[in-house]
Amino acid sequence: MKKTLSFLFVAAMLASTPAMAQTYTIKGTAPKDATFAYLKNLESERDAAPDSVAVSDGKFEFAGEADGKLFARLSTNSKEKADAAVGVVLEGDVQADLTTETVGGTPENDGLNTWTKRIDLALKDRYAALEKMVEPYKDAKSADEIPEDVLEKVATEYQSIRDVRQNLLIMLGDGNLTSRFPAYHLYQDAYVNLDRAKVIGWKEKDAAFMQTSLMERTNKAIEGWKNTMEGAPVADLEEADTAGVMHKLSEYVGKGNYVLVDFWASWCGPCMAELPNVKAAYDKYHAKGFEVVGLSFDNNKKAWTGAIERMQMNWIHLSDLKGWSTVASSTYGVNSIPYTLLYDGDGKVVAAKLRGEELQAKLKEIYGF
Repeated sequence: MKKTLSFLFVAAMLASTPAMAQTYTIKGTAPKDATFAYLKNLESERDAAPDSVAVSDGKFEFAGEADGKLFARLSTNSKEKADAAVGVVLEGDVQADLTTETVGGTPENDGLNTWTKRIDLALKDRYAALEKMVEPYKDAKSADEIPEDVLEKVATEYQSIRDVRQNLLIMLGDGNLTSRFPAYHLYQDAYVNLDRAKVIGWKEKDAAFMQTSLMERTNKAIEGWKNTMEGAPVADLEEADTAGVMHKLSEYVGKGNYVLVDFWASWCGPCMAELPNVKAAYDKYHAKGFEVVGLSFDNNKKAWTGAIERMQMNWIHLSDLKGWSTVASSTYGVNSIPYTLLYDGDGKVVAAKLRGEELQAKLKEIYGF
């Protein structure tokens, strides 16, 4: 009995002991004119100063504990190679060369280096060509000063670059489910740009990179994203109308007619640019039962109601006036606006992110005109 109690005590002590922090060293080579090397953790405060060490004879070294914050950016004050920087995974014995922008020494850093080079090779020249394309118009004060054909060409090329990048990132995630290094490249795009069903799939497969603290924001959003998938039932929420009266979203969705839920704000330029398209859809199909519910990300009631009146947005409007902290954002994982969800008469998602011609085409498909 005494032996059993002793074992249980030891087990309890081990369970309450914090996990061992990740120890790392970085031994690096810097350009000849560099005097300092800098290490900026991606999870540190935006305005926090990076760690720094002196460079001696072209060499430098960092050592520390990552404490779960595994990803950082390594750079120097070199003027010879002003843009020299590499991403690093802060664990084990890392080797870095800022003259060739190479990192290695551990399997995670080897993988990060391979994919950083692959992404850079695919995009670097295209970004440079895009910058050259807009260089003659760098002093333009508005889009009106840039020829329309140039604007169209820039927009087309930018979208093409974005598509290539996103395809590469999906390949990165799909091919490295047991590694953590993909988080370095994925954490921003997974939250905003990548196909949500794909990111949810990585989460459901317990991808190692999804379990890093760098992906915490995305993991929190995923439960909301599930409410935006095709076929998902309406996720209810409650906010006030412009008169201050509380309403549930379910009062309007799932009542036998198609409903467009429009996430927007008066301060959002792209939202205001899209509103005439939403209004055209409302005016054309409202008589057939089509409804719009605007969920505002405003935090100023006067600005919110003023935009509604000015733009003649004669549909249902709700807001808790909490800006990005609105319940609409957390319920649906909405992290960029404008954003829309189209529901059918049973209150199931038909489509998401319908804007411009896509919205009009979908409604024409539904109503036949």
